[in-house]
Amino acid sequence: MIYTIWKLNLDGIMCQISSSNDNLNLNTCNDGKAMLNTSRGESYLQIPGFSKRDEGIYHCESVYKAGSYTSNIDVSLIAPPSVSAWLEWEGSRQVAVCLAEGGKPAASISWSEKWNSTSTTTLNLDGFNKVESRLVLPEGIATGNLTCAVIHPSWEEVHMVTPEIFIPWRLVIISVGTISFIMAILGGLYFTRKHPCRISPKAPQSQDYVEEVEPYASYVQSVNSIYNSSADLFT
Repeated sequence: MIYTIWKLNLDGIMCQISSSNDNLNLNTCNDGKAMLNTSRGESYLQIPGFSKRDEGIYHCESVYKAGSYTSNIDVSLIAPPSVSAWLEWEGSRQVAVCLAEGGKPAASISWSEKWNSTSTTTLNLDGFNKVESRLVLPEGIATGNLTCAVIHPSWEEVHMVTPEIFIPWRLVIISVGTISFIMAILGGLYFTRKHPCRISPKAPQSQDYVEEVEPYASYVQSVNSIYNSSADLFT
């Protein structure tokens, strides 16, 4: 091999990595990508921590003594989605919902029953897809055998999911709060019947009344025994 050049177009951002026999190496990507050699002298491009920002067109050009080789490689990220399914009410009709979220590329959803269904695909800001399929159920139909099938390139097999009854958390919280309130009232009534309130009147405290005596209201009469005795002498 005389030299190898990788020219990368990453969502409009161009960079280049090259290696040659005369050690005139070049790397303008500055994101960790590097050209390495195997033990047999074959070169390859290493992409550490591959993520969505590494998607793009990779152009490879190699020159040998016997000729040259060029190739354009469309590099893209494949990510499996998370799958869930549930039953919910839409007005007066019941609907089965199957959701495949966070996949790349978008997943494909189908139902075991060929009823009226609609499917919507949304591309999120992070570049991953959200696919939602809604199946309107006929009135009075049993849903025990109903399943949705999800297909994605990252899986070798089809994922089968059975919808579960959906109960909103808000409804659960309201139900638990209502039951707790009723139980508290019943408990209070039971306690009141078992332990009726008894109020014993408190005896009034005795008060000691002290008769007030006005100052100078009483006096002591004193008798002058001297003058009385003198009077007795002249009589």
